[in-house]
Amino acid sequence: MPSDKKINVIMFNMSSYSDWARRGVVNRNWQILQQLLVNEKINKIIAVDFLPHTFKRGLRVLKEDLLTNNLSGQVNRLFLGQTTKISDKLVIYSTILSLFSVKKLYQQIANLAKSFFNQEDFIIWSFYPLAVNYFDQLEPTLKVFDAVDNWSEHPSLIRFKNRLLDNYKIIDQKADIIFTVSNELENLFAHKEKIHWVPNGVDLKHFQKDFPLINRDIGHIPHPIIGYIGTIQERFDVDLVEYLAISNPEKSLVLVGPVWQKEIKDQLAKFKNVYFLGRKSYEASPMYIHQFEVGIIPHKIDKFIKSTNPMKIYDYLACGKPVVSTQSLGLPEFLDFVAVTTDYQKFQDAIVEALRSDSDALRRQRIALVKEHSWLKRSERMLEIIFQKL
Repeated sequence: MPSDKKINVIMFNMSSYSDWARRGVVNRNWQILQQLLVNEKINKIIAVDFLPHTFKRGLRVLKEDLLTNNLSGQVNRLFLGQTTKISDKLVIYSTILSLFSVKKLYQQIANLAKSFFNQEDFIIWSFYPLAVNYFDQLEPTLKVFDAVDNWSEHPSLIRFKNRLLDNYKIIDQKADIIFTVSNELENLFAHKEKIHWVPNGVDLKHFQKDFPLINRDIGHIPHPIIGYIGTIQERFDVDLVEYLAISNPEKSLVLVGPVWQKEIKDQLAKFKNVYFLGRKSYEASPMYIHQFEVGIIPHKIDKFIKSTNPMKIYDYLACGKPVVSTQSLGLPEFLDFVAVTTDYQKFQDAIVEALRSDSDALRRQRIALVKEHSWLKRSERMLEIIFQKL
């Protein structure tokens, strides 16, 4: 392929664009999309919103995306769907057609591709394993799959486990390139020659912002603050956090993020030094992390967690914070900067040591470390692999 050739991309998203744009929810998919939008090697992108796999999800798409479109762009209504042209480079395709006719769904996408790409070739770049018909229904020049965690082990998708396992086999057979966020994910695929481990990254500039004003909900909380940011759900080890609350009566445990399990909040409600601050946008997250003295990741280690590569470790380090976690990133250069243990007492000891030994010099070292793990470098590596294959 000529070195100056630009590529078109149909991207199958693991989220809806409105989640990113309106609710400030950010994941690897969003970060990669942002990098592609400013990369001169990318011509145009059609981003296919998370395809609803249940009628409940379809009703959400209908309500939040099709009937109430708050995106800034030119809207074109389609049968059971619509496109929103965000820019000359990006079109968002939202639909519930996947619930009724797979054939018509891909006819719509193919027609959109012909029009927006002006009959030019395109590649598929998918983050979405719940349906993999795109490999057969479309005609890309290259098929790329980005394995972000093992969805077959996700607690909220357990009733789709067999479908997902079957789909991972199809991906293994039909994808030309498979990116994985962790080494553990390689076990899902037999064709090892297709696999490229590209861990998550960080937008260092975003986390180095100055915030002259601190939000009241965290501004009044006594220091030192042991902080967590992220969704509080099944993977959250509430017993470990309870242990930390008991062991640190003079310290504050601040939990930033939506609570998906009421039982977690109920179990910790009796502790005056535990604070639930709710969901915060990606834009606001640096301000909260900068108020932490220590960033923690108290996750239960199971098959799903082993397949993940937590972005919050990079985010904590980008703010210069010491990190204590039950899981590692699998990157040896992080071993000196992230304390990893599943033992409750050792976890507590690591927090005490982090508070005791922290310094300006260590904060600078943490920031310098993650500078080498930017989303820009991750995306450039991925595009290098793609262009070599093309």
